[in-house]
Amino acid sequence: MQSALQTIGLICAINQIPFDPKSIINKFALTKNEPSIEELVRILKTCEFKTKIKTLSLENLTKYEAPFVLQDKNGFYFTVLKVVKKDNKSNSKSVNSKNLNDNKSNNKSLNNNNSINKNSKNHDSYSFIVFNGGSSTNELSFDELINISNSKFIVLSHKMLNSKIKFGFGWFYKRMLNYKRIVFEVLIASFIMQLFGLVTPLFTQVVLDKVLTHHSISTLRVIAIAFLATIVFELLLSLSRNYIFAHTTTKIDAKLGSELFSHLALLPMTYFENRKVGNIVARVRELDSIRDFIANKSVTVILDLLFSFVFVLMMLLYSVKLTLIAIFFVTIIALIYFFITPILRKRLEDKFQMGAASNSYLVEAVTGMQTVKSLAIEGSMQREWENYLGNYVKSSFNLSNLSNVASGFATCLQKMMTLSILYFGVGEVIKGNLSVGQLIAFQMFAGQFSSPVMRLVSLWNEFQQALLSVDRLGDILNTPTEQITNKPITLNNIQGDIKFDNVSFKYTPSSNLVLKNINLHITPNKSIGIVGRSGSGKSTITKLIERLYLQNEGAIYIDGIDIRHLNPYILRQNIGVVLQESYLFSGSIKDNISFASPGASMEDIIKVSQIAGANEFIATLDKGYDTAVGERGSSLSGGQKQRIAIARALINNPRILIFDEATSALDYESESIITQNLSQIKQNKTFIIIAHRLSTVRNCDEIIVMDKGEIKERGTHEELIKLNGYYKNLYDKQNI
Repeated sequence: MQSALQTIGLICAINQIPFDPKSIINKFALTKNEPSIEELVRILKTCEFKTKIKTLSLENLTKYEAPFVLQDKNGFYFTVLKVVKKDNKSNSKSVNSKNLNDNKSNNKSLNNNNSINKNSKNHDSYSFIVFNGGSSTNELSFDELINISNSKFIVLSHKMLNSKIKFGFGWFYKRMLNYKRIVFEVLIASFIMQLFGLVTPLFTQVVLDKVLTHHSISTLRVIAIAFLATIVFELLLSLSRNYIFAHTTTKIDAKLGSELFSHLALLPMTYFENRKVGNIVARVRELDSIRDFIANKSVTVILDLLFSFVFVLMMLLYSVKLTLIAIFFVTIIALIYFFITPILRKRLEDKFQMGAASNSYLVEAVTGMQTVKSLAIEGSMQREWENYLGNYVKSSFNLSNLSNVASGFATCLQKMMTLSILYFGVGEVIKGNLSVGQLIAFQMFAGQFSSPVMRLVSLWNEFQQALLSVDRLGDILNTPTEQITNKPITLNNIQGDIKFDNVSFKYTPSSNLVLKNINLHITPNKSIGIVGRSGSGKSTITKLIERLYLQNEGAIYIDGIDIRHLNPYILRQNIGVVLQESYLFSGSIKDNISFASPGASMEDIIKVSQIAGANEFIATLDKGYDTAVGERGSSLSGGQKQRIAIARALINNPRILIFDEATSALDYESESIITQNLSQIKQNKTFIIIAHRLSTVRNCDEIIVMDKGEIKERGTHEELIKLNGYYKNLYDKQNI
C-alpha cells in the first residue's frame, strides 16, 4: 500500500488538499499489499476527487489534463505529473526534481527502461514527466511508459476546485451573459452601423453615374440631405453604442479588479513564498493591459470585423474578380500576422519576464536601501540595475521592431490592393462591365472591408498583450485558495485548547520533513515556551496553529475540533500573533492598532496600548495616536513598533496569543517594558512564546525543546535543568 499512499499524498499536495494516511488505512482496512486500481479510485473519491479509469493510449494521455495515476507491472503506483509536447529531435532524459519517500522497487521498475527504442514518430512527439516516489522524476517517451505500465490509468480532478470557473476569456464570456440585453443591443448597433457604411459608396456612385451625367442639381440636394441625415444618425448610434459598451466593460473591469484582490488575499502562504513580490505585482498590473484593451475600443474593432461580410456581399454584386483580389490581399495580411503571432507572443512574454525581474530588483533595492548605503555598494547595485534595465529595453526593442516590420508589410499590401483594384477595375470599366461610379463605390467598399483588418493589425500588439495578460492573471485567479470544507465549523468563542496528534509537515512535496511526529497538548490559559536552534521547526508549529499551512500527516485540534474543519478566518480572529519583525502599515498609530478591529473604541485602543507598554511613548508624541507611522513604521524605533504590534494583537482580545521571537531584536529597555507587562498581556489566554533567550521563557508553565523537527525535551525550567540535557546545555552557554 506504500506507493498508493504516496501517490494519493502527492495528488492531494498538488491540489493543496489535506491528507491523513492513517485515517485512509483504517477506513479501507489497507494491508501491506497494494490496493487494486478500482480500490484506489474509491479512496480518491473519499478525498473529493472525480475519477475515471481510462485505457492507456497516447490519445487519452494527451486528451486529459495531468496529473494521472498509473500502475506498473509490479503493481506499484506512480504519477504522470506532466505531458510535454516536443519536436522529433528531443530525447528523453532524467530530470532532477521531486524527492519523496523511497519506493525502491517502483524506482527500479521505471529507471531500467531508458534503453527502449522509439519506433513511432507520433509517439516521439510527446514525453511524460513521471514521479514514482523515488529520488527523482523521469522524462519517458510513450513507448517507455507503456512498456512499464498496466493497460489502465486514472484521470482525476477535484470537485471543489472545478466548481469555480477557470479564469480565461471564458470568464469574460460568462460575465457578458449577465448583460445579455446590452450585448444584444451592441451587436444590433454594430450591424446597423455596417449597413450605414453602405450609404457613402452608394451615394457616391449615384452622384457620379446619375447626377453628373444628367446635371440634376435637385437630385444632388436630395442625396446631400439624405447623406447628412445618415451621418448624424450614424454618429448618434456610434456614440450610444460606445457609451453602452464602455459602461458595461467598466462594470466588468471593476468586478475583475475586486475578484482579483479578493482571490489574492485568500491564496495560501505557499503561493507568496514561491514567488517574488515584484512578479506578483507585475501580474496584478496586467489588469491594466486588459483595461486598456477594452477601453480603447479594441473589442468594437473585432465586432466590426465580424460584420464586414456585409461589404463582401456588396462587392460580389459588383465584380467577383475584383472581390477575389481584395480577399486575396486581406488574406495575405492575415497570414502574415498568423505566422508572426507565436514570435510576437514569445517577445511579449520576454518583455514581461524582463519587466517583472527589474521590478523585483527595484523593490528589493529600495526596501534594502539602508543596507545598500551601509555597505557602500551603490555602484554595484547601479550596474546590476543597468543589466536588468538593458535586458528590458532590449526585449522591448525586439517587440517593437517585429511589430513595426509586420505593420509596414500590412500597409504596403493594403496599398497594393488599392492599386490592383484600380488597375483591373479600369479594365472592367473600359470593357463596359462597370461604370466609373461603380468602380469608385467598389474601391470604397474594399476600403471599408479592409479597414477593420488594418485597425486590428494596428492593435495586434495590444490584442496579444491582452491574451498574455489573461494567462498571467490566470496564474493568480486559477490558483486554488485556502481549502475550506463545504460546511466549515465556526468557533466564535475559542477556549484555547490546542492538541497536536502525531503531526508531520513539510513545505513542499519534494522537501524534507520540517516537523516529525509532533505530539503536544496545550490546555487553555497555559503559557508555553518553545526553544531550540534555528530551523528546528519552532515557528512552523505556530503557523500550523494559525492554519497558514495544513499538516501532511496527523491532526491538529482546537477545542477538540480538527483544524481542517474550522473556518480559518474566524480562527485567526481568535489568535493574536506578534512576529520578530512586525509589519506596520502606512497610516496613524490608531489605524494600525485597530486594523483587526475597525470598530474598536478609543478607550479600547488606549487600554491595549497600556497593557503593551506603548501608551507612555505615544503620549509624548505631538499628535499622539494620530501620529503617522510612515511606510512600514519607518518613523518609529524597533521597540516602539513592537509595542504597537503587541497592542494590535491584543485588540480583539484573542484567546490564543503567539509571540514568535517578538522580543529577540529589542534593546534591553524595550524588552524590559514588555517583560514587565507579560503577566497582564497573557492573562486569560493560551500563550505561546518562541525565543532564543531562555530567560524569556523561564517562567512559562511548560517549555518545549525542539531540535531537527522533533520534541527533544519538555517540562518546567527547573525540571529541564535537572534533566541535564539539551536545555541545560543551552542554558549554560547563555549564562557563561
